[in-house]
Amino acid sequence: MASSVVVVSLLLYESRMNTLSRCWFVAKPCAIALNIQASGPQIAQPNAILEKVFTAITKHPDEKRLEGLSKQLDWDVRSIQRWFRQRRNQEKPSTLTRFCESM
Repeated sequence: MASSVVVVSLLLYESRMNTLSRCWFVAKPCAIALNIQASGPQIAQPNAILEKVFTAITKHPDEKRLEGLSKQLDWDVRSIQRWFRQRRNQEKPSTLTRFCESM
């Protein structure tokens, strides 16, 4: 029983390595040849209060919550909206990563 678990684990590991090697040794050079950018989205500046709201409460705050955060942080509402947009985009994979995963 234990040997079959080891064999299955080795096969899964080999499968993952084949996927990774295919991604970085085949897909990445193709992506570079097609001028697909590896850069990700702009990074939101660190803010503990906004990060806590983002992770615990909502990724899309309503107008009332935006106004409350604006008063609490002494930021304008537009800056807080921008921070949430940048933070949401930060979680998305880059175009290069999506290209490599699709191949």
